[in-house]
Amino acid sequence: MKLKFTRLVIIAILFFAALGLPKLFAEKFIEPQTRVVELTAKKYGYTPGRIFANKGDTIIIKPTSKDVTHGFYLDGYPVEFIIKQEGIAFQKYEWEDDDGIIHADWDKIREIEFIADKAGKFIFRCTRVCGNLHPFMTGELIVAPNTLYHTMVSLSIWLVASLFIWFGANHNSRKNQKKRVVNLFDIIPGLKWLFKRRSFQFFLVFPGFVIFYLFIIASLKGTPVGNHNIAIIIVWILWWFLLKSVFVPLGARLWCQICPLPAPGEWISRKAFTAVGFIKKPIRGKHHNFTGLGLDWPRPLRNMWLQNILFLAMISFGIILITRPVATAVLFLLILTATLIMAFIFRNRVFCLYLCPVGGFLGNYSMASMTALRVIDKKVCEKHKNKCCLKGSPDGWGCPWNQYPGTMDRNNFCGLCTECVKTCPENNIGFFLRPFGSDRNIKDYSEMYNIIIMLVVAIAFSITMLGPWEFIKQAANITESKQVLPFLIYLFVLYTMSLAVFPGIFIFLSRLSARFAGFKGSVKNLVLQLSYMLIPVGIFAWIAFSLPSIMVNYSYVLNVLSDPLGYGWNIFGTAHVQFNPFHPEVIPLIQGLLLLTGLYFGLNRTTLALHGMIPDPKKRSKAILFPALFALGVVNIFLKLYLG
Repeated sequence: MKLKFTRLVIIAILFFAALGLPKLFAEKFIEPQTRVVELTAKKYGYTPGRIFANKGDTIIIKPTSKDVTHGFYLDGYPVEFIIKQEGIAFQKYEWEDDDGIIHADWDKIREIEFIADKAGKFIFRCTRVCGNLHPFMTGELIVAPNTLYHTMVSLSIWLVASLFIWFGANHNSRKNQKKRVVNLFDIIPGLKWLFKRRSFQFFLVFPGFVIFYLFIIASLKGTPVGNHNIAIIIVWILWWFLLKSVFVPLGARLWCQICPLPAPGEWISRKAFTAVGFIKKPIRGKHHNFTGLGLDWPRPLRNMWLQNILFLAMISFGIILITRPVATAVLFLLILTATLIMAFIFRNRVFCLYLCPVGGFLGNYSMASMTALRVIDKKVCEKHKNKCCLKGSPDGWGCPWNQYPGTMDRNNFCGLCTECVKTCPENNIGFFLRPFGSDRNIKDYSEMYNIIIMLVVAIAFSITMLGPWEFIKQAANITESKQVLPFLIYLFVLYTMSLAVFPGIFIFLSRLSARFAGFKGSVKNLVLQLSYMLIPVGIFAWIAFSLPSIMVNYSYVLNVLSDPLGYGWNIFGTAHVQFNPFHPEVIPLIQGLLLLTGLYFGLNRTTLALHGMIPDPKKRSKAILFPALFALGVVNIFLKLYLG
């Protein structure tokens, strides 16, 4: 107990040191000066893309546009103006009339002057729709001392050091954590009854199914301008944010439960919307006869390699997908076609299991989810011979994900279809609330690569979509730029980092840690287990990436709800809600805290996972050391991109 108290005191001292050091180095006074910035705007960036100043400096911006009209909105400062050609600009100012009503007007000017009286990193954004990549036309004002950034870097180092100090204590947190599991069926009245209804999933899927087809129509028939088309805004701003921030952390593969894309194929394969096609004599272990060939997926392909390849292929055109409605429509139709073909050839949800590019990262990330469908008592399953949950019964279909709940210990391949709840005659399935990061077993290299690919793509998207580098946006935007060579270089860097550099460094550091710890077991299994730390890091990094989209561009959601096709409608009176970011100045702080949270959970949960593999706490700390530094480096890449 005394040793633990000593560790806590050391951790507390280091914490205050981590908070104080950045401020200590920032005390140096620099005489304010005037900085004149010749700012040029063009699709889809500003030159210079980054403006540097010291706190107290006077900044004079002389703007001009090289092509169309652009806007300029500076987070955290009352600076907003419209940029036109030949150095003409219109600056926004507000005034209050005698009745206390605030009005906005515009002054024609040639330069804008303001004092950089706030330190930190501030994003300036285009406010006039100038083309497909308009939402990603940004630049950065960095005002020294950037204390927030240096504090977050300092805290990230403190966090890793503190966890290693604490890891030295051989406590029983793993055992205690297993007890903190609650069956939601026992505490939420009617939830189990709802899960047992045959129509439950159908009524969840069908509204999305209708909306899905409306989105395809909107993508093909509506405006080609992405931020005025409901398909682009709802799918790539609202849905993407909810998927990473809500569905995965709280609901595991909850999206798979309501996803409309595989539904038509499944309905046709089953020849029913809600009814159960039960037959007494099983066909290859299932009490169902499916439409089509009803084959099983080949064993050599029962891994994530195809999903990894398809995901990389999809995000190669990511900036095009999320800005061009027709590209989104094509993607939807391709997936729909693939699910129909797979449903006629194979039984079960083989597309969702082995091909869906979104399902790949959902599976790995759902391991950290705070909810899970699991058996209540595994001994009951051992005694029960019929295995209705896997084979099917008159009450439900055999698991379309081909999972046996009696031995299932991960969320990866559970699509929350709830068929096992319906088929189990012993009522032995529960829906559990549990601590974040409870599943911690990575089984093969295809899963490890998927985890690392997701991290690299998050970095790539942060650079391409949120960064100030116009030439990178143009390289990724091949359909508009028509520049083939830059696009190929962009893909080469992306693929090399995803498949070689980052995985290679991580594997090398993990093997180095195994040798450093004197580990005598399977090094491969240790490497795979250590890669789990990148799941929480990845989840919170993606939330941090998605945060600006919703906080800055939420007004686009309101616009398209009233004018879904961009035809000038105003159904709900929100079509003309002005672009007005929601407190964008606090986004960097929230992003930094999210990244630190992911780093904490990644290191903490991985250490818990190593208890059975490496009982000695000192050897455990050694085994995790170098991969932890890798995770720290990744987090600091994000910190630099978002705050630095």
